[in-house]
Amino acid sequence: MGPKPSSPFQGNFVRAQVTALQAQGLQPAYHYMRWHRDSWLNRLLKYPVFFLDFCRRFLFSRQGYQILHVHFFYPTIWLALVYRWLRNPQAKIVVTCHGSDIYHYQPPGRLYRWCARQVDSWIFSSEALAQQFFMQPERAQVLAAGIDNRYASATWHSKADKDIDLLYVGTLDQNKGMDRLLAMLPQLQAWRVVIAGSGPWQAALAQATAAYPNITLLGPQSGADLLALYQRARCFISLSRKESFGLVMAEAMACYTPVVATDTDGARAQIRQGVTGYAVSQQDEALCQRQLLAAIRQLLALDETAYRQLQQQGRMQAEQILLPVIVNKLCKHYQELML
Repeated sequence: MGPKPSSPFQGNFVRAQVTALQAQGLQPAYHYMRWHRDSWLNRLLKYPVFFLDFCRRFLFSRQGYQILHVHFFYPTIWLALVYRWLRNPQAKIVVTCHGSDIYHYQPPGRLYRWCARQVDSWIFSSEALAQQFFMQPERAQVLAAGIDNRYASATWHSKADKDIDLLYVGTLDQNKGMDRLLAMLPQLQAWRVVIAGSGPWQAALAQATAAYPNITLLGPQSGADLLALYQRARCFISLSRKESFGLVMAEAMACYTPVVATDTDGARAQIRQGVTGYAVSQQDEALCQRQLLAAIRQLLALDETAYRQLQQQGRMQAEQILLPVIVNKLCKHYQELML
């Protein structure tokens, strides 16, 4: 998927991988959903247009490809299969699953299962996501999408030097827990809170936060602006219902900001309880919100020594998924596929 008005940064992590691969000397072609809007007409026709655009750019091109790397398995996999059938039967197909391509297809249908068996290699953004897949592929690995290398330059700040108590970055929608955030606003007003992002819940949040002078709602931010926000925050919060990894949590940790999150696949992959942050159960909604608030209070009440330990542990973990590290692993994987 490419970006759209309600999600201006959607799919940017894939574009970042392509740019990093180019820096390694490879010349990958990048195909994404360029016509992507929020209208009903787009919802109806976007996949046919996406398919025809792919045919024009790749099936009828002189350039050939040996590896087809599909991000978001279904129904995008059909483009790779058509290319292999019509252009290069020897082409290898790699699929990276990011979450909704598994979450939204349970139980998987017959065509989904058949397509899955045509894939040569699987990459899952977290171990928990891989465990939810309907089969155990012979060739599979867990590999996060990678966070931009700009976060490698993040500098440490003590808790006392930070001026934002609580930060949220991401899409403003139901799955990301914006209804939870709205419900929690009265309990958050004593802290300095910044919310950065856009999405369907933006208008409702703008109206609600207008009553709280300590809560600031920002629109989408540039990479440089996000780096500054992460470094200024004492605590980052993730309220998602489903999250296969959650790159924003890794970005926050890379900037020495501990995380409080709901229990998702992504939180299990990244949060070690009391070591890099705190995760709370989602089994009971009212209890979830109370535990989120309690975890935020606990984190903000830590002394400098205990808080710095959280910062350092989070930073060390995030360094493992900086984009150059991930891309080096991808290059190695591509080479192994072609042996």
